[in-house]
Amino acid sequence: MIPKLHSIEFEDLDCVSKKSCVIVEDIIHITKKDEQKLRVAINYQAHHKTQKIICASHSIYKTQIYSLLSYFHFIIFTSAIANIPTLRNILNYFKVEKTEIDNWLNFFTDFGGGKKGVYFYFDCEKITFNVSKKMLFEMTQSLSDSVTSPQDQSGSPTAKAKALQSVFLKFVENIPEKNEAIAIFSVISNCVPSSLIREQDLTISFRGKMKEKKLISVVDYVISILSPKLIVSPPLIVMHRFVNAYCKIPRVFIRNKAFL
Repeated sequence: MIPKLHSIEFEDLDCVSKKSCVIVEDIIHITKKDEQKLRVAINYQAHHKTQKIICASHSIYKTQIYSLLSYFHFIIFTSAIANIPTLRNILNYFKVEKTEIDNWLNFFTDFGGGKKGVYFYFDCEKITFNVSKKMLFEMTQSLSDSVTSPQDQSGSPTAKAKALQSVFLKFVENIPEKNEAIAIFSVISNCVPSSLIREQDLTISFRGKMKEKKLISVVDYVISILSPKLIVSPPLIVMHRFVNAYCKIPRVFIRNKAFL
């Protein structure tokens, strides 16, 4: 049970106390007046009152949600194939390039495919598309718990995956395939045990034939997947087999035939 849980009406949104988690659920249609209330809550109160506001909607059209998209930090999807039209509309709203949209929709279809427990989220600030098998609902639960502080979560798998993704972004910030690289690493960092990936250089330690320790770069591995003309070294093949034991990189992203 979540402590101090109670229902409120839209007109009470501005009276919600600081550090609260507000869930507006099952949105089918809201009036213009309620939309303005929600807009103020998302745009002003969430920041000044340190609130978390979660809106659960079946659609973005004819629900007044479409006009609010730019105010959200994340937009979360289940893996249901029926979400593809909504996902496409959202990516168009944020002016994502058509080739990226096609890649991400293929990624959504191949990796999700309606599987239970697989969630996708679009980062409205970084304009990245990500996948998680467990992070989203754990994050929601912790945000709604007024007792838990950010420091309490710093050692969790979710926090470690986020930290790894932040480091990875610095490595690929200036490469043309940045968005595809981020999507691939998101899959890896949420499936491979985060404790196995060194945060300082994003490498994984393996044992050679002589029992010596060898560090293989996950960054090199991801970039090699996206580089069709790159000659792949044996250590990267080892990395590929290792990753495949935990997850499947969508085929649409594998441009180097050495990994097929």
